[in-house]
Amino acid sequence: MANITNLTPADDCEFISILTPCLQLVAPVGMTLDAQDTWFEAARLALAEVPADLLRRGAKTAMSEADHPAKIVPAIMRAVGDDLAWRRRNQRATAERDAGARDALPAPGQESVTAAEVDAICKRFGVGRYSAATGAADPSRPAVVATHADPNRPCRAPTREDYIRLGVDPAVLDEIESKRGKK
Repeated sequence: MANITNLTPADDCEFISILTPCLQLVAPVGMTLDAQDTWFEAARLALAEVPADLLRRGAKTAMSEADHPAKIVPAIMRAVGDDLAWRRRNQRATAERDAGARDALPAPGQESVTAAEVDAICKRFGVGRYSAATGAADPSRPAVVATHADPNRPCRAPTREDYIRLGVDPAVLDEIESKRGKK
C-alpha cells in the first residue's frame, strides 16, 4: 500500500519502467531512439517531483487517454495533480505545526510552566476550551471535558496536591523542590 503522504520523487529506474509502456503505446513508428531519449528527458523534467505511486496511477490514465507522446505528461498531471498538491499542502502544514509545537515547549530543564503559559499554548493550538469543536478560540465557551472535571476551570499547571492525589510520595516532591531552590 502506498504512503499517501510520500513526496519522494520516483527514481530514474522507476520513472523509465513506468513511462516506457506509455511511450511505446503511442510513439509513431518513425520515432527514433534519439527522439525517444529526448522525450524521456523532457518528461523527466516535467514530472521530476511526482512520487512513483502517483506516477503509476497517472501512467494508467495516460495509457487509456493519450494517443500521442505529447499528450502523456498532461494526462498524467491531470490524473495526479490534485493529489500531488494535497500532499505538498499537507507536508507544509505538518512541518509548520511541528515547528510551532517545538517553539511552544519549554526549554529542557524548564519543564515547570505557569498556568498562563499553559493557557497560551492551549489557545495557540486550539486545545481544550479553545478547540474548534467548542467554538474555535472562544474563551467564553468551555471545552467539552470528562464529566468529573470542572469545564469552567482554565488550564493550569499541576499543583503539589495534584501530584499527591495521583500517588506521588511527598518526600519525592520535597526533594524536587529542594533541587529547584538550588538553581
